[in-house]
Amino acid sequence: MINVTMTGTRKRRHDLQSRSRIQAQLLAARNGFLSILSLAAIVAVFQPNIAGAVVAPPIKITPHRAAYLFEMISSDPSGGVANVSGGMTFEWADACDGWALDQNYLLQLSNSDGSRTEIQTSSASWESKDGLRYRFIVKRGRDGKLVEDLRGKAKLGAPGASGAVEFSKPAAKRIPLPAGTRFPTNFMLDQMRAAKKDSRMAPSLVFEGAAMEGPQTVTTTILPQRAPRGESILKAPLGPSDIWPMYVAYFPADKPDGNPETEVSIDVQANGIVPEFVLDYGIFKLRAVLAKISALPPAGC
Repeated sequence: MINVTMTGTRKRRHDLQSRSRIQAQLLAARNGFLSILSLAAIVAVFQPNIAGAVVAPPIKITPHRAAYLFEMISSDPSGGVANVSGGMTFEWADACDGWALDQNYLLQLSNSDGSRTEIQTSSASWESKDGLRYRFIVKRGRDGKLVEDLRGKAKLGAPGASGAVEFSKPAAKRIPLPAGTRFPTNFMLDQMRAAKKDSRMAPSLVFEGAAMEGPQTVTTTILPQRAPRGESILKAPLGPSDIWPMYVAYFPADKPDGNPETEVSIDVQANGIVPEFVLDYGIFKLRAVLAKISALPPAGC
């Protein structure tokens, strides 16, 4: 009887510790997958301005506003989470001198003991069209209470050169950015160019401002273009059309050679629209399915 009671106590303690670990990981997780989704919202004809560089195919992406619903695919039974649901919205706008992105997501965790937890994240960013300047605001909440507020601005000296980020919240802090660091839009355009040319991408250093750290190492695997599977809410001219399956892994800034922090499997159309993607946090996997989409009007710059 004593052994049974002790075992049950240990199990409850383990569940609580696992749940706390999961919530902390979700709150601390970067927004890498959100930036990948922004492939769906860039309006650009991009030409590298590095002297001597080979001109890549121009990229024209359909500007739009989209909403996705999350559904859990699988979870670790020892994690103490019975189900995860929620959704995500984002909007990318042409700000004439740069790209402005506003995105929000909500995760609702149903725990194995019957309790529920909500994780909210919102992010607003601006990136200059030459890829050298970047401003960001990231807020994270749990059960309706703000738990983190990150703000700052970053700058690179030149394409491929080093730079620095200046955080203003939650505290003033300057972090150097090594040579080769890129901001999200520049990185996403590279992904689209590589997909169009059917070429490979080397591991990249990407800074998004989602943590008070330097850039993450990000790897991208692009598979050959194929026809979409299943039904779609997309209507012409937005789609549906053939997609490039991409597998993107985000590694912790302090462990670039370790296990990825987050993995994303994403289907991208040639116009940048993302019909579906899968998030793998290790603890559980989520599928995000396009629920609503509308085209944005021309910027009129």
